[in-house]
Amino acid sequence: MSFLQPALLWGLLAVALPIIIHLLNRRRHRTVKWAAMDFLLKATRESRGKKKLKHILILTCRALAIAALIFAIARPLLGGFLGLGASVDTVVLILDRSASMERREADGQPTKRELILAQVKDAMAELETARLVLLDSATGTLSEVPSPDILPELSTTQPTDTASDLPSLLATAFDYLRESQPGRSEIWLATDMQLSNWRTEDSRWPAFAQTLNDLPSPTSLRVLALPATPRDNRHIRLLSSRRNSDGITLELEITRDESTGRINLPVTINLDGAPTTETLVVEGQTLRFSRTLPLSSAQATGWGRVSLPPDPNLRDNHLYFTYGEQQPLRTTIVHDGTLPEEALQTLSRAAAPPGLTHFTVEELVLAGPNPDIAALNLTESALLIWAAPLPTDTAAVIVRSYLESGGEVLFLPCESDLEPTFASLGWGPIENAPAGKFFITNENWRRDEGPFRDGQDGNSIPLQQLRAIKRLPLLPASDAIPLASWDDGSPLMVRKILGQGTAHLLTTLPDYRWSDLEQTALHLVLVQRLLEAGAKRLDESSQVAGQTPHTPASLVEAALTPGNYPISAGIYQTEEGLLALNLPAGELSLAKLDPSEIEQTLLPDTKVSFFEQKTEADQSLLQEIWRPFLIIMLLLLLIEAILTLNKKPASPKVNVDPSKSPTHS
Repeated sequence: MSFLQPALLWGLLAVALPIIIHLLNRRRHRTVKWAAMDFLLKATRESRGKKKLKHILILTCRALAIAALIFAIARPLLGGFLGLGASVDTVVLILDRSASMERREADGQPTKRELILAQVKDAMAELETARLVLLDSATGTLSEVPSPDILPELSTTQPTDTASDLPSLLATAFDYLRESQPGRSEIWLATDMQLSNWRTEDSRWPAFAQTLNDLPSPTSLRVLALPATPRDNRHIRLLSSRRNSDGITLELEITRDESTGRINLPVTINLDGAPTTETLVVEGQTLRFSRTLPLSSAQATGWGRVSLPPDPNLRDNHLYFTYGEQQPLRTTIVHDGTLPEEALQTLSRAAAPPGLTHFTVEELVLAGPNPDIAALNLTESALLIWAAPLPTDTAAVIVRSYLESGGEVLFLPCESDLEPTFASLGWGPIENAPAGKFFITNENWRRDEGPFRDGQDGNSIPLQQLRAIKRLPLLPASDAIPLASWDDGSPLMVRKILGQGTAHLLTTLPDYRWSDLEQTALHLVLVQRLLEAGAKRLDESSQVAGQTPHTPASLVEAALTPGNYPISAGIYQTEEGLLALNLPAGELSLAKLDPSEIEQTLLPDTKVSFFEQKTEADQSLLQEIWRPFLIIMLLLLLIEAILTLNKKPASPKVNVDPSKSPTHS
């Protein structure tokens, strides 16, 4: 608890006045022995203990009433942000400047970032002597604020299109407090509890609790949570973009905070400065759709923007993209020579459909005791199909590096050596279906993601029609995620994420001696969707999401879109061409961190104070609580008055004998 007028607390010495008066009154009376009173004193000795307790209660009420009055006139401050701490010498404000902090909880109200800046300014003005040190999420640098009045005007408190790395910010704050030792300190962490910004998987969290307790100066951590109120915010995300012979094809996704109700949502696509608008019907929480924008052969490079109408957060209503000349999509097929020729031709036609010149297939045979691993060049490959024993040694290093850089790999069964494992993945013995029977697909597969997901129109692919007579199951120790299974629970396809890429394992082949994958055309859907996902790696140089893009060291100019690179989304001109910078994917997520997880998981055995900010703009971080002390004083005086009241003596009863009453004639 803090006070606006701490000097008035010296008035607490007045609490001793009732006690002093009581002691002086006891000295005013002299005790005189009187034998006639001994009998009466003996008679009232049993009730003397109760009277003494009553007098003590009266004296206590008087003393506490004076103390409550002194506390009230000293103007005590109490808030979830300051907790019950004493005075503060230094406040380190960790300000989340991520894009999600620009949400407005009501029309006409300030954004979350503006709201917290205004309230921190008021709180620091009331603390008077405390120093304010700002640590913002966009720059990650510390700067002392000379006056809280200029806090909203600083360049390091302005909006950005970035994400936050809260573990790194906390580590920076701890290092500063350890080195500078600024006295009793508070760390004020202002965030909207966006789950991605907390980076709960960061390995530094377990050590932070001990670090906070071991700081040389007493330090408290206060989390100012800014939760979202129910409002239907919408955002748009670019899933992929690809230049083809018809133009540029965009895969887009619109997500709503609320999934109730059907809305008509206008979407504007601006291609090289020429806007077009169409209205989409959004019925659920998510809508995925694709648009192919026609381009002439003369348009080698260009840019575009997709926009939604204004809503509670304006920062997530736009996305940007660039395009260049059409690049071939290469698929590399690696096998050991045992892959059936029909299966090889089927996979090649699926990866490079006839008549489409921008799809190419490269075949590499790794057979013999000394296969030519050096020929395995995956730099320009969008998809790797591996139908050989799982890679080991040099091949494993090449494949893993390809995966971690965003590549897509499809591992298929082979009938050669089944001993090798890769990234804890391995094959078991070949299984054949009983005579006259098939391995049948379980109807419960992942329809929301992966290569067997439902189409954009909501229709599912006919995976339940798949029949197989041979399969190569996975080892039980595999930690991959099943995407589809056979009816006996054995996996049909699994997925394992390595870095930015994904490895898929399919337990059967598109060959009549294995399954009817080719007859159902499921192999075509599988290969094309994996090829589409792998193409994103080739386009990442021009489509960047996040605040740390892999771009040339020097920026020539910021073109088309105003703002500061790289903290504002837009189109930028670099030495290597146009660059589209978009919001990080985590800022578009609806997932929030539950405050209880901070104390239970991230910072156990640490006292963390929470202040859940409401939507009222005038709510202060510090609240005066003098009124409760006045109420307590009045209650104490009332109790004291009740205790001092003497009981009215009972009237003596007079018994009248009727026989002796006078008679009248």
